[in-house]
Amino acid sequence: MVTKTFKADSTIQTLQLVQSELGADAIVVSMREVPQGPLWNPWKKSAVEVVAAASPQKQSTVEFVEEMPEIEWDFSPPNTKKAPAKLPPPLKLNLAPLAGSSAPIVATRSAPEAESAVGDAKRDDRYLPPALKKIHEQLTRQGVESSLIEGLMGVAFETLSPSTLGDVEACKKSIVQLMGAELRVQKGAGTFVSSNVLCLVGASGSGKTSSTAKLALFFSQTLKKNVTWVCADTVRTGAVAESRAYTDALGVTLKLVYTPQDLKEILSAAQPNDLFLVDTPGYNPCSESQMAELGALLSEMPTRVTCLVAPATTKEADLFQLSASLGLVKLDGLILTKLDETHIFGGVYNFARRNQVPLAYFATGREAARHLETADPMRLASALFGREWNK
Repeated sequence: MVTKTFKADSTIQTLQLVQSELGADAIVVSMREVPQGPLWNPWKKSAVEVVAAASPQKQSTVEFVEEMPEIEWDFSPPNTKKAPAKLPPPLKLNLAPLAGSSAPIVATRSAPEAESAVGDAKRDDRYLPPALKKIHEQLTRQGVESSLIEGLMGVAFETLSPSTLGDVEACKKSIVQLMGAELRVQKGAGTFVSSNVLCLVGASGSGKTSSTAKLALFFSQTLKKNVTWVCADTVRTGAVAESRAYTDALGVTLKLVYTPQDLKEILSAAQPNDLFLVDTPGYNPCSESQMAELGALLSEMPTRVTCLVAPATTKEADLFQLSASLGLVKLDGLILTKLDETHIFGGVYNFARRNQVPLAYFATGREAARHLETADPMRLASALFGREWNK
């Protein structure tokens, strides 16, 4: 019996090729889902490959039934046995329509269901090499989006060499590179400021004041800027005293702002080398009145650079709500704080990846003299695998 291989985008198209070339009496030997397109494309579509043979004798109907695989005996102890993998339901195909009829080939299970069954088996982490399986489990524990994990596993499986796939650390390094490439970074962060007004916004307790202190020291020492600390957070108890303590220790000027008009007067006297760091009041993203007050304050700084201060300890859903509440405000950078206060970074990684606000700085601790880093996307991706800030 002579066999021939056919390949098309879907099951129905492939079987139609079988019928047109080998006739209605063709016998399907095997059928499977195979990748097509360049290896580097993680989103390429799959194709269906069918091996068929011409029937040695004429018959009106050829019916193929997918058989169950042979029994695989498991001699492991009872407590270590794994549950058997779920098998897709049998697929019955009729390759011989009535003579002279133009009716299409009929399948008792639809093509999308067959493709879904194959896709589920392909995505099952039991079919991954041990190194990729460990990485899959780690990213799942960290809370990284499952769709991204599946895409990363597919790219790694198809592009990495067998020797690399056998090395956990080598696989991890490749995955970190891929995940880091998913994040945007603010250009020039740490080397220059595109405006003489840098405004920090964020919810209450996000770490704006301590981040302002770190930036004040950084810009005054590294970029030699004449830094003025503008404290607009004059409602919170102890906010003014905290700002004054920081500015006295750092040797920078402190200006207090009670109304948007006060801010306008301070900025009008700016000199070329002046840099104003504006510490705005912490706002409640669910309060319309507080959002209106923040909007009135920001409107007095049309040429500002605005950075959102977001703690890594905040729930992922709350981070997205925080960003969504500032929908009308152009955000130029993202400052992640409190990175040393958590061991789980999947939520903040998902936020940075999907929100697409460029990463600007990483901040840890409350000390103004240290613990400020220019954002490195590989550093955040590495934290998902245990390279944490508190180690």
